[in-house]
Amino acid sequence: MKCLLLKIFCFGQLASLCAAKHIADGIEGIKGHIPRQREISRYMQHQVQANNFTSNKALQSIRAQRAEDVRKGFQHAWRAYKKYAFGADEINPLTLEPLTTRNGWGATLVDALDTIHIMGLHDEFEEAAEKVRQIDFEKNDGAPSKVFETNIRYIGGLISAFELSGNRMFLKQATSLADIMLEAFDTSTGIPWQMWNVQTGTGSSEAGPSTLNNLAEVGSYQLEFFRLSQLTHDPSYHKAAQRVFDVILDNNEPHKGTPYSVPGLYPVFLDIKTGKFISGKPNLGGGSDSFYEYLIKTWALSGFRLQRNLDLWLESLRSIKKYILSRGSDQRLYMAVGDDEGLDPISDTFT
Repeated sequence: MKCLLLKIFCFGQLASLCAAKHIADGIEGIKGHIPRQREISRYMQHQVQANNFTSNKALQSIRAQRAEDVRKGFQHAWRAYKKYAFGADEINPLTLEPLTTRNGWGATLVDALDTIHIMGLHDEFEEAAEKVRQIDFEKNDGAPSKVFETNIRYIGGLISAFELSGNRMFLKQATSLADIMLEAFDTSTGIPWQMWNVQTGTGSSEAGPSTLNNLAEVGSYQLEFFRLSQLTHDPSYHKAAQRVFDVILDNNEPHKGTPYSVPGLYPVFLDIKTGKFISGKPNLGGGSDSFYEYLIKTWALSGFRLQRNLDLWLESLRSIKKYILSRGSDQRLYMAVGDDEGLDPISDTFT
């Protein structure tokens, strides 16, 4: 995801790519509607990112100082990471020891690339780039990779670095890793395994050998994989990500008294063998959150052409407003947990 969103409104390039065959999956809406050019043009008139935050000189000075403080804070942390754990996934801030928490490919290194570039830390960026060049994604610490985390941190980070710098090495590495992760989608339904062992070529669940996965972890590939298909003109990434929607829609109908009872409010857990929802009351917290987030962001990244994404988002939004949005005793709005059986007044940190 990351800095991909900086590119959402570069419509000239996106429009031509989105019309191409290799990313056609998902253009037709859930009721067969295909977006017309005048609809797309209307959406294109909207701007998300501000051009000018303020003309007030005093506020500009305050914000510039805050930005510099953040930059210095980042540099302080980066110097420690470089000295004690450069190329490792993380650094233990108390012992200063390197930690392997995400397969040993350098999660902190890759995840920070766009931040380093945006902050104008050119020497640090070039040093990091050289380290990224040396990563071999076919080798790791032997532990299964969490496919979702690998996508958002590594593939997303590499694509963002390419977008910002133009260095094709980052795109090559992103493609190399995505090709490995595509193997996790080779299931009876096309819904990916939650965990994938890159050395043995076997899938599993976080809970062990079961075929359980959750909504967020099957629905948070669409953004990165869409952009990768745009950049490489290879349809396989976009097709794999969109296949998840095909299976969910084909195998689940909302029925009262079942785990999936409200259109657009999806239970948390599903079985990748059947594509059917199993359990988990709908919410916008951990295990669900980024599924909904990716619907609308991928639609925007597509130049507003992936009509199915928009249809699913709007359906979800209507149900969220009706069943999940709640006003507390302090009159503030909260996102709770709920469906047609009632509201549970709880939220988690991700919500």
